[in-house]
Amino acid sequence: MRRLVAAVLVTAVVAGCGGSSSDETPIPKQTDREVIRGWIAALDAGDYVAAASYFAKNAVVQQNDVFRLRTQTEAEEFNRGLPCKADLADTKDEGRTTLAAFRLRRGPGGPCHGSVRVRFTIEGGKMREWRQLPAPESGPVI
Repeated sequence: MRRLVAAVLVTAVVAGCGGSSSDETPIPKQTDREVIRGWIAALDAGDYVAAASYFAKNAVVQQNDVFRLRTQTEAEEFNRGLPCKADLADTKDEGRTTLAAFRLRRGPGGPCHGSVRVRFTIEGGKMREWRQLPAPESGPVI
């Protein structure tokens, strides 16, 4: 009996050891749209730790400049620094990437209006690239 209990405990301990860091643990299979919606929901709730969890380690972010979010802390700071909140208006599957259009609204930085487009590269439920595109001069947002 003691051997059986010991074997069960050893199996449970070994099964619980994944050997990977929490910031690289993939989210259960989700569509890109679901990942983007989850990220926006976390931002809306002011949960910047959860929002940061949607970014892969070393994710590329491009707004005016291009930079990398090397750590979870940098991803949290990026999310905390976004001045507007946004509603997901539409997404377009481009194959390897997804183009998303957002309607901006009041956020931590004060009043916001207009729209913005971001091209995402999402792998394993994590954003590998987040590239904000110039606003279209006319026509459809996506």
